[in-house]
Amino acid sequence: MSDLIKRDRTERTLLRFPVERRTTPTAEQIRNLLPEYGTVYNLLARHGLGAPPEPTAVEAQGRRTGMKMLGDITLHPDPQTAREEVTRWFQPLVERMVRRFSELRDLTWEAERQTRDEMWNEAYQARVASTTMIAWRTGTRLLAAWSVLDEALIAHAGASMGHIEQQATR
Repeated sequence: MSDLIKRDRTERTLLRFPVERRTTPTAEQIRNLLPEYGTVYNLLARHGLGAPPEPTAVEAQGRRTGMKMLGDITLHPDPQTAREEVTRWFQPLVERMVRRFSELRDLTWEAERQTRDEMWNEAYQARVASTTMIAWRTGTRLLAAWSVLDEALIAHAGASMGHIEQQATR
């Protein structure tokens, strides 16, 4: 299958879509795309935009969101089916997050190409910094929520296996 391409109208060159636009998104992919907290902190400080929230506070928000999601769903008795259903249910959030990172990459790339006046470029760089912080915060929350669901699925599978073992010993 050929790579997807898009035409840059100003340069008349072909640009390949980044790999995250060509694969099914996963939590691991989000972890790899997520900027480090220190990088986000320094980027915001460089533009005088304050500090990002503490990672533990953002993760706690995500875990609370995951617990709320878990309260809104009923896990199927079969562990494999339960995992497939939760993954299918969660996938649109993951796809949206990967799109956000891809858009951030495009925005960063565009900021690096800009040669316009310095004041415009500084404002654009500040926009990249604030977008990076939003993507970092949202991605961190998403991964924390997903970990809550994952823990529940593991516990659910353990309980299901225990139930099967009890039936087998009777």
